[in-house]
Amino acid sequence: MMLGGRKPTPGALTYISEGSELEGNLKTSGPARIDGKIKGSLMAEGDLEIGPKAHLEGEQVKGHNIIVHGQVNAQIIAQGKLHLTKTARVEGDVRALSLDVEAGAVFVGRSQTGEPKALPQGGKSTVANQ
Repeated sequence: MMLGGRKPTPGALTYISEGSELEGNLKTSGPARIDGKIKGSLMAEGDLEIGPKAHLEGEQVKGHNIIVHGQVNAQIIAQGKLHLTKTARVEGDVRALSLDVEAGAVFVGRSQTGEPKALPQGGKSTVANQ
């Protein structure tokens, strides 16, 4: 439903403010900034910034370039760069074109970096059955 009869602007910033809580999956058509709490998956088609007081818990967080200042308990997929600042706490596996972790950040999980074509694809074995 559109508010005031206006169509949403493609690429407009989606903002979840501090003190706000969302339970369920969120998909945005542009960039997003999260300062509140989300329990569910988050898919941003643009860049994503997770503020220092934000808490995300779910299956997956996905965006283009992602900066994490707060807490994320989920798999993170950045199509570009993933930057974990000194206040970040990430528990979950991450996949990104490049990964930057500042001193003081907490990261518990596995990471894969590089071009998606260079990463192994799940489900297919490289060993032939005989």
